[in-house]
Amino acid sequence: MTRRPKFAASKTARDLAVEVAYLCDQEGMYANAAWSQALSGKEMDARDRRLAMEIAYGSIRRKKTLDWWIGHASTRPVDLMDPLARALLRTGVYQLLFMSRVPPHAAVSESVESAARLGHRGLASFVNAVMRKITSTEFSPEFPDPKGDPVGYLSVSLSYPEWLVQSWIGEYGVDVARAMLEAGNEAPTIVLRVNRLKIEREEFSRMLKSEGVLSEPGHLCPEALILSSPIDGVEELPGYHDGLFSVQDESSMLVGHVIGVAELVCAANGKKPGALWAESGKEDESGVAEEAIEDGHWPLIIDACAAPGGKAAHMAELAGCGAKVVACDVALERVKMIEDSVARLGLPSVEAICCDARELPDIYSGKADAVLVDAPCSGLGVLGRRPDARWRRSPDDILELSELQEEILDAAARCVKPGGVLVYSTCTVGTRENRDQVQRFAVRHREFVPSPIAPYMPSAAARAFCSDDGHMIELLPGISGTDGFFISRFYRKRDI
Repeated sequence: MTRRPKFAASKTARDLAVEVAYLCDQEGMYANAAWSQALSGKEMDARDRRLAMEIAYGSIRRKKTLDWWIGHASTRPVDLMDPLARALLRTGVYQLLFMSRVPPHAAVSESVESAARLGHRGLASFVNAVMRKITSTEFSPEFPDPKGDPVGYLSVSLSYPEWLVQSWIGEYGVDVARAMLEAGNEAPTIVLRVNRLKIEREEFSRMLKSEGVLSEPGHLCPEALILSSPIDGVEELPGYHDGLFSVQDESSMLVGHVIGVAELVCAANGKKPGALWAESGKEDESGVAEEAIEDGHWPLIIDACAAPGGKAAHMAELAGCGAKVVACDVALERVKMIEDSVARLGLPSVEAICCDARELPDIYSGKADAVLVDAPCSGLGVLGRRPDARWRRSPDDILELSELQEEILDAAARCVKPGGVLVYSTCTVGTRENRDQVQRFAVRHREFVPSPIAPYMPSAAARAFCSDDGHMIELLPGISGTDGFFISRFYRKRDI
């Protein structure tokens, strides 16, 4: 019988990393949930927390490569090992292979000490033997041949499931696929979206610098700041609790611009969003601005799958709180996340509701000036931000998700009034959930016509991703300098 690890005895950052790896592997927990559980009740300084997270998440992300090395160094197959031994070896060998600043002897000795502390002496001996073999200069297991078996080679060397590697090679070619796969193994960039209703980007950048946090302007969006300093957590940054910023990648920010929020507000009121905000009066005692304009003049924007609320909040900011944004999610706890976010940012024009997006026509049929469907998807464009996501997806998931996306799109279409806008986006890459999805939509819904995206892009750098009349863009990780993302835009005919 497998002994229960003595995680209560854990003392070090490496112990914490082992616990996270164990919980994900043996108990099927998501990495972020495992991290929260493992860290709970433990006193650890910021430096040790960062080390523990790097080892834990890195060993989860790179487990196929690690298992290749471990499997060649051990007489016992990796999948038949004691689960704690597997976690100890993955976190230990990760340090050997991918953390050059950790001396090999330190990685071995610390792993052996963790094994003794969390398990027993026999486990420590086993871990010691395997890791010492891997550190030997004579030990060098060969990967599959990159020319004869490019799928196998990239799968093992970069640590991805074979089905995903094969799919990306088939769609994008070996070189682009390799760049995408490599990007998913890099530390994700932290990008902030500055709430320009409260502070300008340059002023906020100076505020961060005064606290020792360096940043640089985003490449695509005028509200984006890219952090270049390590941080302990965004909630610790100055201005977080005052609603001065949100965390959002620039690829995701583009969606708010593609909706054409400013155009909608101007069409409804003949005024720019900034002017409406200036006319909205003063903030109340809670720091939340009063409503910008009367209900009857607000264009209606629906975010059909809104949680955690970043895009809904962004659209409200772009509108100067001059548009009513209905942020919908099917889960009540996620609706609460939206409410908390918009309250922190001071955005009274966002209303969060609990509703299945497929039921929105029951309430809003033909009423919306714009609808955003940021659809549930496989998330293959943001694998660098979710260390365990690559191991949780399968081709069957993509088929199921594409069916759900189709249902939501059809429902969203019924909510758009004549002359209104429909935007479909995902944080994934690949034809089925993206290009094929919107092409099938166009066949089903002749009342919608493709609408060029380029005119709504916020910068020349962003427009460079668009063709002159194209209504779809796909951003690729490792190629575009952003997360992987897909956006398409449609306009509903006024006369049908």
